[in-house]
Amino acid sequence: MLNDAVINSLDTINIIYLWVILNKKNNSFYRLLFSIIICSSLLTFDEYFKLNFIFAYIILITVVKVIYEKKLKDVTLELFLILFIEMSFQLIISLIINIVVHDDYINAISGELLTLVTIVIFSKVNWNKKISFERINNDVSMYFISTFSMDVIIFKIILIYNNTMISNNLFITAIIVAISVVSQILIYISIIRGMKENQKLKISKEYNEVINEIVQEIKQRQHDFVNYKNTIRGIVEVVDENKIGNAIRNYIKDEDIYDNKINELIYIDNIIMKSIIYRNMCKAKKYNINFQYRIDNDVLDSIFGYNEISNLLNNLLNNAFEEVMKDDCIKKNIEIKILKKNKIPHLIVKNQIAESNNINVNEILTRGYSTKNIGTRGYGLYNVEEIITSHKGCLEVKLESKEIVFDIYFNNSLA
Repeated sequence: MLNDAVINSLDTINIIYLWVILNKKNNSFYRLLFSIIICSSLLTFDEYFKLNFIFAYIILITVVKVIYEKKLKDVTLELFLILFIEMSFQLIISLIINIVVHDDYINAISGELLTLVTIVIFSKVNWNKKISFERINNDVSMYFISTFSMDVIIFKIILIYNNTMISNNLFITAIIVAISVVSQILIYISIIRGMKENQKLKISKEYNEVINEIVQEIKQRQHDFVNYKNTIRGIVEVVDENKIGNAIRNYIKDEDIYDNKINELIYIDNIIMKSIIYRNMCKAKKYNINFQYRIDNDVLDSIFGYNEISNLLNNLLNNAFEEVMKDDCIKKNIEIKILKKNKIPHLIVKNQIAESNNINVNEILTRGYSTKNIGTRGYGLYNVEEIITSHKGCLEVKLESKEIVFDIYFNNSLA
């Protein structure tokens, strides 16, 4: 009984602790300790009365779901994946330990302790920032985790009803498990890569339409040059000689500014950035907003994918336009820069704020925060921070004389 309690406790610690790490929920020691005590006690009780192993899994899933307040589906799939990882790891450890240790209890304890040490090391190094359930694609994870779940159940049934089949063929079993894990991971990576390529093509196709609009507008403006020339000739003919200079300057001023902005778009390589800037230029012209931009090439391309760049720029610029279009926003200025400062990539968005807007910088990135009392608002900037954090970037928000500045930068350009 005592031996079973010790093994169950160690096994429960390994399972729940790894689950906590992969869920990035390692911020509550007492919650972790409480869930381990409850699960260990109930699992020891389950084993003492020799109940079906399915009850043990139901206990584990229920306790974790209640204590950590997660969806039942997510907890079930995640825990089965953890169980498969742990069982596979312990199978390989047992293969090594069996060479020198022949006592089943010592073998089991050694396996659990080595697994715990490995998980602790995993939690202390940087891997847990890169590997988590949050980074698993939800569209594909259901299939793979379901596969792992079936593997766990099959292994458990074999261990209970025909333990010698595995113990007598430990080496072959370990090879089969290793091949299964590696092949599933490679298939997952291949599918995700294909999905990302399809997503990239879809976004490219969407924004290519905007690129065509830019090209057509440039062609149209080249054609309009004849009209400009004729208009200037007309001004020369009808305006007094001492007023011709001012008349021509006033005529070409606005067109020159917009033409230069359109022409500069040609030199932006990233089609997503080019398209978003163009759309916002058109929007700024429509609402008489002063929109300035500077986009240097190869600054963010190695950090963000097309979809992430689209989400970042659209959320930040939508937020900026929304602010300057308020009636009590006197200076309607928006500026965006993508450049490197001292070899550090920066994305800077700056805009005026309305006179009546009391922005709380400490809360502006909170999920659901908004200056308007509308329940569906306040997620754009939160999503921006989520994308930046996932790439180990920094986001600074500053208020400077009726301007708000969002400065996103990366100390490591390979983040």
